[in-house]
Amino acid sequence: MQITSWQDFAGKKVALLGAGIENIALIPHLLIAGAKVSLCDQAGRPDLPTLSSSVKLVIGAGYLDNLDQFDIVFRVAGLPVATLEKALRGLKNRPVVTSPTDLFLALAPCRTIGVTGTKGKGTTSTMIGSILKAAGKKALVVGNIGQPMFDSFKDLDRDSLAIIELSSFQLEDLRHSPDIAVVLAITENDHLQPLSSQNPNFHASVNDYVAAKAHIALFQSATDHLVYVADNDLTMSIAQIAKAKKVSISQISKDADLFIDQTGVVWTNGKELVDLSKLGLKGQHVFLNTTTAIAVAKILKCREVDIAQGIANFRPLPHRLEQFADHDGVIYIDDSYATAPEAAMAAIGTFDAPIIWIAGGSTKGASFDLLAQAVAKSTIKQAILIGQEAPKIKESLSHFAHNLPIEMPKTLAEAVKLAKKSANGGDVVLLSPACASKDMFQNAADRGEQFKRAVLKHD
Repeated sequence: MQITSWQDFAGKKVALLGAGIENIALIPHLLIAGAKVSLCDQAGRPDLPTLSSSVKLVIGAGYLDNLDQFDIVFRVAGLPVATLEKALRGLKNRPVVTSPTDLFLALAPCRTIGVTGTKGKGTTSTMIGSILKAAGKKALVVGNIGQPMFDSFKDLDRDSLAIIELSSFQLEDLRHSPDIAVVLAITENDHLQPLSSQNPNFHASVNDYVAAKAHIALFQSATDHLVYVADNDLTMSIAQIAKAKKVSISQISKDADLFIDQTGVVWTNGKELVDLSKLGLKGQHVFLNTTTAIAVAKILKCREVDIAQGIANFRPLPHRLEQFADHDGVIYIDDSYATAPEAAMAAIGTFDAPIIWIAGGSTKGASFDLLAQAVAKSTIKQAILIGQEAPKIKESLSHFAHNLPIEMPKTLAEAVKLAKKSANGGDVVLLSPACASKDMFQNAADRGEQFKRAVLKHD
């Protein structure tokens, strides 16, 4: 069965596997379409919204049992594909397996723009939205950093543009790709082991991780577009198999469709397009993400004046290199969403001022050697390490930055106290953990909020 319209759900038994926000947002649409809906979740969820009395709840360890009673099941991104496949194995009546993301891409009445990569997805998606809105277009950023996709579905029409940040777990079983796919740099250290028991999904290998990402372009046609970072081998491997029209972005090769030089000037066909530094931007990763957004805007025929205005209107997302305090000349930066070494490396390279760096957290199986080498060449004057990975980061620093003072307090609050004590006017206190957050916090946002509260607290 191929789902091509809402009418395909009429009279069908539908199971939503996992009480994630995208599944929850889908429920009203399924009920209107005439589906018989069950919500299946491993644990009781006190934060669940009030559901229609017609929605059946299946709660507990056996929530994946007897899936052959359903016609269609929706996998939430946190549910490993392998776990679902095990539950489906041997069933005589195998249901159609899909996801909210795939259904959205199949049924959206407008053009869709999907953004993936290891880091920078949220920033790039938001920047695309800012530029398109400045150009007078009806742009909606949906998904992980906006409203759930189906909360916004009713607001879409043929003139809309839906921008979706897409994780590898959303992409891995797609059968539809966005009209414009954006693939940022892909690094090898992400999602190769479970974050926690609440977030058990992971990829068995780097190849599996890249294969999941590749779905963003796999089902594109020759009339679609792929914007990609040409400086990254794993990203290039996706571009090489894509059928879509390709737009390359590079900070190395002047032969790319859009080339960004070290000062932030973007060039195309040997001509200057825009000077990002004059728009108040700094940092090589910021230049790269912004140029990627510009490439999308050019595909959609936005004027250069609107592109510049959209960049000027852009504000960093919370917990992504967010400057939130300036105490006696000491700048405090919340970059809690830097959950991989590469993201922390990018953040560290943004600042010329002396840095007091707070890092550490729960494991994702990453190596910290390249990060330690970057730290050795940076302006970091002190490292304050917390959490499960603190000893591993310290070990790497001892090899590559052995003269760097290191503290290892037990809590983030203690780390902030140490940073305040060490900081002088002109310094930057940077929380850029290079790790996940599940050892000490609910999530990366919670870590960032606790950091802010500790900084803003008066001693």
